[in-house]
Amino acid sequence: MSKVLAAWRRTVSPGWVTAVMVLLLPGCGQQQDALRFHAQTFQELEQAPLQEIFAQQTDLELQLVPALPGESGIDALIDGRADLALVNNSRSFHKGLRAVMPVYESVLHVLVSEQLGRFELTDSLRGMDIYIANGSQAGRTVVELMASRQGLAESDLVLVSEFDPQTTDLIIYFGPINPANVRWYQAGYSLVDLGEATSSGGVEYLLPRMRSAIIPARTYDVPGNAETLRTLGVMTLLLTRKEVSEQKIYDLTETLIEQKPRFMSVAPSIFSAVNDSFLPLELNFPLHSGARRYLQRDEPTKLERYAELINLLVYLAILIVTGSVAAYRWRAHLKRDRIDGFYMRTLALRKQGNGENEGELIEALNQLEEEAFQSLINDKLAADESFRIFIELLSRSKQELASTVTAQRRVRSDSDRSP
Repeated sequence: MSKVLAAWRRTVSPGWVTAVMVLLLPGCGQQQDALRFHAQTFQELEQAPLQEIFAQQTDLELQLVPALPGESGIDALIDGRADLALVNNSRSFHKGLRAVMPVYESVLHVLVSEQLGRFELTDSLRGMDIYIANGSQAGRTVVELMASRQGLAESDLVLVSEFDPQTTDLIIYFGPINPANVRWYQAGYSLVDLGEATSSGGVEYLLPRMRSAIIPARTYDVPGNAETLRTLGVMTLLLTRKEVSEQKIYDLTETLIEQKPRFMSVAPSIFSAVNDSFLPLELNFPLHSGARRYLQRDEPTKLERYAELINLLVYLAILIVTGSVAAYRWRAHLKRDRIDGFYMRTLALRKQGNGENEGELIEALNQLEEEAFQSLINDKLAADESFRIFIELLSRSKQELASTVTAQRRVRSDSDRSP
């Protein structure tokens, strides 16, 4: 063995080994349990407090990944820049993406430039510069619906990716109601009420997964919120990619739910709706296997769920087996009774011999033998040891009767020869 190792050392150059180690070490040093979280522009999340909670409860490391200009959470997931992202539940399903859980309700905030004066939902959007914060697909959907109701085509809309205080007329922001976070607000703009249309039940048909919502009066210390504002809301989901480790998502789900009070102390608006009682069928994305495994942790196993049925089937099987054995024994007993009858009839015929009727008795025994074999053919008798003993008894009985007949004939012959 030492010779082989020495030969290997001579063959492999130190430089080659160094190159391999350089390639392998970055992968080894990478945090295997790190989860990259796509942080949107207007989310005030501090990585250190969140990471401290995860570090105390799991081996997960949460890394905040700043959003690129115009990049949505779904874009970051699909491009592989992030493992986790917050996405409105109004977004259509994308292959390869999975839901972890709902985390909070996003509410539509509409701000209008004070230069335009009063704005209502029915006012024409033609020619207006509209800035949709975070590139929200839900915000874009609302704008497109408003334009469609006004008979406008998509080409009639001016949707800008960056806010410009000189040209932007409307600001559309979907986010949690959080008075402590008004980073989305811009000076010179005011919040507007969207009117009665948002409180009608039809909005749920026109905008799936959205519902009517309100921003209570004086929630924000910004123009326009002196009174209650009618608007729209949609649940925001924590999404991940399908290939993310099941155990990681299980640990993430467990930590978010069981440590919710601690997360609420860090960012109450972001983690307000975290719970384990939501309905997966109400989500536009299927649950990740890790989240599903955690949510079903207290459910009975398949064995426990069907225990009563299994017990019933086992009981029926025992009854069937016991009944079959009993039927088999009863039938065997019946066959033995028939053999016993043949025994008794054979012995009775043997005793009837008186030196003159042996021929008749032999004929009766032959008929008895034929009857026994016919019963054997008809499965009324078993070809077992009892049947063989009966045949031997029958044969011996016929031999004895035949011997008696022969002896009698010899005596008669001798008497006829004597003078």
